[in-house]
Amino acid sequence: MDGIQKYKLVIFDLDGTLTQERSIWAYIHKKLGKWYGFAEKYQNLFLAGEISYEEFCERDAQVWRGMKVEELLAIIKTVPFHPGVDEIITNFKRKRLKLAMISSGLSLLTHWVHEKYGFDYSVSNDLLHENGILSGKVKVQVYYDKKAEWVEKILKQFELRPEEVIAIGDSSGDIDMFERVGYSIAFNSSCSELDRIASVCIQGQDLEDIIPKLPIL
Repeated sequence: MDGIQKYKLVIFDLDGTLTQERSIWAYIHKKLGKWYGFAEKYQNLFLAGEISYEEFCERDAQVWRGMKVEELLAIIKTVPFHPGVDEIITNFKRKRLKLAMISSGLSLLTHWVHEKYGFDYSVSNDLLHENGILSGKVKVQVYYDKKAEWVEKILKQFELRPEEVIAIGDSSGDIDMFERVGYSIAFNSSCSELDRIASVCIQGQDLEDIIPKLPIL
């Protein structure tokens, strides 16, 4: 009973954690044939520290300028989820935990997942559009490695303490999020530093594998 009372909310990363694709940005580029030898270089420039995160996102968004929002959303809705996503979300809801997402991906995906699975809170980055046509601009709200500031906002909104929160993520972008919660799960992680600070590490493709490791009854 103590475990059920202690934890009240779980925060998910989205790309690579709930979905099999580690980046919705790259997924869309690949579907449009705009990744290899093109948008891929923007990522490499960012990772090399040669452009800022804002410029990286802006360059990505420019690739889709002039597309209809509906066209991009149709691509986004084909992204594959990890097996077990329904089961783990049902498990959390049955135990009355609130659900949140903090994603440095796209709000088109986050909003869809939010509605599909009944999340209580979500935040990500907005592609700007006019009359349903993408403008090539992006409103960056979640920086890749600065999710902790959103954890603070969630804690305040739901009036929770860090020790009442579980976080689940898969990459270096989740490190500062893990540092601000009571229990953290590195799922199929691509980052040794994330593994080092996580409460538990799970390598695999099925989100149901997390359930036996949860610190709740």
